[in-house]
Amino acid sequence: MILSYPFSEHLLLAATAILVLTLPGLVWILCFKNDDRDVAERLGDMIGLSISSMAILGMIFFFLGWRFSGGLIVVLIVVLIVVMAIIALYLLMKHQADIKRVHLWWLLGIGLVLLLVVAFRFYQAKELVFPAWVDSVHHVLITQKIIDYGGLPETLAPDLDVPLFYHYGFHLIAALFSWISQLEPVQAVLWFGQVINGLVVLGIYRLSKGLWRETLPAVLAALLVGFAFQMPAYYVTWGRYTLLTGLLVMLPAMAVAYELLMNGFSKERAARLLVLTAGLALVHYLALFYFGLFLLSLVIERGVTWYRSKDPENRKWIFKSVWPIALASAGGILIALPWLLRMLSAQASQVSVQVVLPKTENLNSYQYILYLLGPTHNYFLMGGALLGLILVWWQRKSRGMALWTSIMVLLSFPWGLRFGPFRPDHMAIVLFIPASLLLSYGWVKLSEWLQSRIHQYAGQVVLILGSFGMLMWGAWQTRHVTNPVTILADQADWTALEWIDDHIPEDARFLTNTTIWQYQMYRGVDGGYWILPKTGRFAIALPGLYGYGTTEEKAQWVNWMERASLVHACDDGFWSLVKDARLSYVYLREGKGSLQPNAMISCPNVAVVFQQNGVWIYEILATE
Repeated sequence: MILSYPFSEHLLLAATAILVLTLPGLVWILCFKNDDRDVAERLGDMIGLSISSMAILGMIFFFLGWRFSGGLIVVLIVVLIVVMAIIALYLLMKHQADIKRVHLWWLLGIGLVLLLVVAFRFYQAKELVFPAWVDSVHHVLITQKIIDYGGLPETLAPDLDVPLFYHYGFHLIAALFSWISQLEPVQAVLWFGQVINGLVVLGIYRLSKGLWRETLPAVLAALLVGFAFQMPAYYVTWGRYTLLTGLLVMLPAMAVAYELLMNGFSKERAARLLVLTAGLALVHYLALFYFGLFLLSLVIERGVTWYRSKDPENRKWIFKSVWPIALASAGGILIALPWLLRMLSAQASQVSVQVVLPKTENLNSYQYILYLLGPTHNYFLMGGALLGLILVWWQRKSRGMALWTSIMVLLSFPWGLRFGPFRPDHMAIVLFIPASLLLSYGWVKLSEWLQSRIHQYAGQVVLILGSFGMLMWGAWQTRHVTNPVTILADQADWTALEWIDDHIPEDARFLTNTTIWQYQMYRGVDGGYWILPKTGRFAIALPGLYGYGTTEEKAQWVNWMERASLVHACDDGFWSLVKDARLSYVYLREGKGSLQPNAMISCPNVAVVFQQNGVWIYEILATE
């Protein structure tokens, strides 16, 4: 389980995570003179820049045909540390470091909050031995392949013979974390994923502070995301670590775009937006879509302001302010274009723009969206955020944020305008971002209004008690956030897979239980789903990326998985599948899947080679 590591090992893993997530960005931060950003804002930018830099470097190595080696990684890390030390020493000698006691208190406070949030994420994921649900399986597979290859591989062969078209930002940094920490990829993805989830609060703080330049709403927004809102804590039950990594890049990118537009041009801001945009395009294209909608909202708001302004100088300033974010964002897309085109070649058939009209069959989608916005405590938080949205619409400088929120809400409806391959639920699961910002800002403004209109203590009491109540209620409701349905494998499966690694030939091919998942795709139901990414042995339950295979390969794989989902006895269907797929072993888990151990009792030419804690592994001695 994720909390089973000794405390000393957690400390070493934390140090490794800090190294991976901050080093390149820290060099950037030290190279440029500080503006009015506080320590927490700069830390949020630092993480976004680090992830982006590594994603860009990974793409460059891929297209040049270069590979990373252990020695090269060590050299790069040492060079970055030396450069950072030289810059820091130079700043101290020139008295430009401007280190004050308040900065140390800031670091202490940030560290404490992040420690509490990450610890809460570990507690929420305490039952997991494997990363949960379907996506986690191919996340681990890609991470393993990056380690094996020494960079981004052209394909995932021989484990899964399909080209790598996926956004890879998370997998690249997870592979680096796994290599340095010496955790195997399954464990590294699970551990590192909870840290990524916790760090989203830093991005929320960064965006809130960028929008309103007020510390109190930013702190409250971060705490609400860390402890109260259902999302992104619930991402652990889906294994959405790639989207979480995208948010760590997207949130500081949104903040710097807003600052560049509203506060004026600077070369550092423009360069930062360019790097963050390029990184975001490589880390997660859905997060890039969110960011594109945000930029569009800002441009529309500036366009309306330009049209309504009667001052020629003001209109000129507005017109000039739009170009830097347009050019910097376009430059970032241009940098990432080689990989974006590679991804588009695999996703082109899913790209579409359509209008979906309200129909009876949309009812299930509507109910699912409501489910994603819940549970009960989350509905109250969302309702409070809606009131905050009304307030922000009345504020001139915040209307871009209000417009983006409104667009995101509208795109969350199961009817209306839809941009494929993105679905309404993809919009709904990130509504915690604007909701936390608007709720915190509105709550602080309400307390200030009460303080000025009624009594000083009235506002303070409402602020403190209301905030504390929301945080405690939310934390209690989300303490057991994982959905048991999405926990496919546990410690018994881990033990069985370790046994497979030690005792089963590498060319073994496993029959495992499967079931239909979505869009005519199939998934595994137990630890058999993890045989391929963890042990490298073939299993009928293939990771979801099998959809990138050729038409012929995909048809064959789907045929095998469909037949595996229907097998329930040692009959002709069983032996036909064994022969067609050249299977040599069977992996079964009691209570999961259509084929159960009791159906194998009198099965000829099959021998039990492992049986422990409900897991049965059979060797197929001969085919009928």
